[in-house]
Amino acid sequence: MRMCLEKKPHLFGKFDTRNSFIDNSRAKIFGLKTGIIYNKRLAFGIGYNQLNPPSSDFDKIIYIVNSNGELERTAAVLRLAYMSVHAEYVFYQTKHWELSMPLQFGIGQSYYKYNQFGKRKVIEKDYNFIYEPAISVEYKFAKWAGVGVDVGYRFMATSYKKLNRKFTSPTYAFKFLIYYNEIVKSVFPKSKLAKRM
Repeated sequence: MRMCLEKKPHLFGKFDTRNSFIDNSRAKIFGLKTGIIYNKRLAFGIGYNQLNPPSSDFDKIIYIVNSNGELERTAAVLRLAYMSVHAEYVFYQTKHWELSMPLQFGIGQSYYKYNQFGKRKVIEKDYNFIYEPAISVEYKFAKWAGVGVDVGYRFMATSYKKLNRKFTSPTYAFKFLIYYNEIVKSVFPKSKLAKRM
């Protein structure tokens, strides 16, 4: 790691979709990440993550008073979103294979959302603290593309009694990888952007 930090850092950005579980039902988390990487092996950055798309499996049935003054049944949709900081170290690397350890810490909110009289209402809002370690394996079958798999675990500290959902669960993702930096280097080899990658 010390040798990596002696190298000049380069910018990177990526998005991912991770599968996990909430109360034994499958839940998909969408994430955006950006940051800097040293020597193509040690990366640090920030990100944004959210439950996407909201699934009806996690709806909560509540009763509200409608515009006619009558009691009406409606579904409140579960939302989860959090900002994160992450680090990743590639501990094995060849021409085609790469094994790394991504690690992510996050803080965000979970709540139920519904509409009443055309206005957005929020109930059972809670702050969450997230810790997500993982192992990632990638196979680069072409200069610009590869495939991979991530396996990890999401530890989430939240008020289960308040939200009545259990977020702590295994996570996994199957990836098709496009190496945009290699595309830029090939198409614009003399550009300033290519030199920064």
